[in-house]
Amino acid sequence: MREEDFALVARGWESQNEEFDYDLEVEGEIPKELVGTFYRNGPGRMEVYDTKLAHPIDGDGMITAISFKDGKAHFKSKYVKTSGYEIEEREKRAVMKGMMGTVPVNKTWGEWFDEFKKDVTRGRFPNLRFKNPSNTSVYHWGGKLMSVWEGGMPYSLDPRTLETVGRENLGGSLEAAKSLSAHGRYDKEKDVLVTFGLQPNIVAKSKLFIFEYDRNWKVVAEKVVELESYWYCHDIMITANYYLVHHSPFSSLDTWTVAQVTSGMKAPGQLMHYYPKIPCRIIVIPRAPDSTEHVRHLDIDPCHVYHHLNAFEENGHIKFSSVTIGKKFNMEFEKKMWLSNFSTEPGRVHDFDIDLSNGKVSCVQSDPCACEFPTHHPDVDGKKWRYAYLMASEEGYDLLPFSDVIKFDREQTGRQRWSSREESGVIGEPVFVPREGGTEEDDGWVLVQVYHYKEHKTQIVVLDAKDLAKGPIARLKLAHHTPFTFHGTFSPEIF
Repeated sequence: MREEDFALVARGWESQNEEFDYDLEVEGEIPKELVGTFYRNGPGRMEVYDTKLAHPIDGDGMITAISFKDGKAHFKSKYVKTSGYEIEEREKRAVMKGMMGTVPVNKTWGEWFDEFKKDVTRGRFPNLRFKNPSNTSVYHWGGKLMSVWEGGMPYSLDPRTLETVGRENLGGSLEAAKSLSAHGRYDKEKDVLVTFGLQPNIVAKSKLFIFEYDRNWKVVAEKVVELESYWYCHDIMITANYYLVHHSPFSSLDTWTVAQVTSGMKAPGQLMHYYPKIPCRIIVIPRAPDSTEHVRHLDIDPCHVYHHLNAFEENGHIKFSSVTIGKKFNMEFEKKMWLSNFSTEPGRVHDFDIDLSNGKVSCVQSDPCACEFPTHHPDVDGKKWRYAYLMASEEGYDLLPFSDVIKFDREQTGRQRWSSREESGVIGEPVFVPREGGTEEDDGWVLVQVYHYKEHKTQIVVLDAKDLAKGPIARLKLAHHTPFTFHGTFSPEIF
């Protein structure tokens, strides 16, 4: 990519202060069987009045919803009205710090000192008040549309209007965890949503709360695991008998790190880098509530993992695939195009194999592309699977921006690619939508948000999952750009 195009790509993060509600122009033909709502979540703005954000992860969440029915599509967008968003809109200025280093420019020293005094008086560490932007993912389960950011409580939204209902504690189940992950897993056999909340602790062991919710948001299984030197978890995997999480050596609450945060020198996200003294492990946690099996902490080579593909058990082994990032990773907002220093440390898919008889773990890179944000058929979570869909840069091309959708094939015989590169496109997370009544794992469509940086407009592209290479079967053309999003899901319901 030419240097002058970097600034055009960066405009994909540009604030979109308007909220929309209109029918979309469609090029091509939307399959009549494609019925439901495609939800996305991501930062809607890169400044709050006079304060420019240090990083997109600090941006207020904006939910977009594209509904499909009778070959037509409708677009809607709304900001998540978090408590922080409402305070700042009321005061017409930024008042809250961001986890990635955003500091309000018009906040007085008196206001900072008042907060400091309150924290110290209450026995709390100072300078740990960070905004919950609720900007990471969105999903519909049990009649609730949930907007989530892993550092705090989720927000419930009206699935039809996208209006914010309020902060959600799920019947009190989140009172101890005080957070809910951006990622969950669907166990089709049990028909439950498996998700978690992490409560990091500076002076004691952290607590990982794992929940299994039925479709009434009743907790049908819960596991609380205390973990030493464990301060970050973004994703989880399941198998029939286990939960698996990664122990990242890229987050630390050691004395010096805590001192930098509590003194206001640095924000937590700015301190995300490799800490050699922190172990890198896969943690294997028995699912059964009455299990006598111990939690296993299995060492692997140092890496960071945001996202896993899938896991399953076979012949006394657990096999799983993850997007791993190497030791030079940090959260630099590279060229204002991507969330990390991806050109230095790209994500790569690796296949892991755990021998449960002796705890040995083997690992091999399984695809040549650089990638992030993997998705797959929701019904194969925890089962033997074949396909995943990657937001990628194909081998031999620039690592940034992401222009390729890769259909990853675990069997290494059916890999496919569709590229938006020739149309000056930058893609987001590809989401697989199963065809109702389909019997094959790739029977369905892939929905992708594409930003055309030379036009400063966004499209939603519909691809045939069985034949990505033939290109879009339909393009949903927005009349404007919508900022890059992080994660989202498809619901078969229309609201």
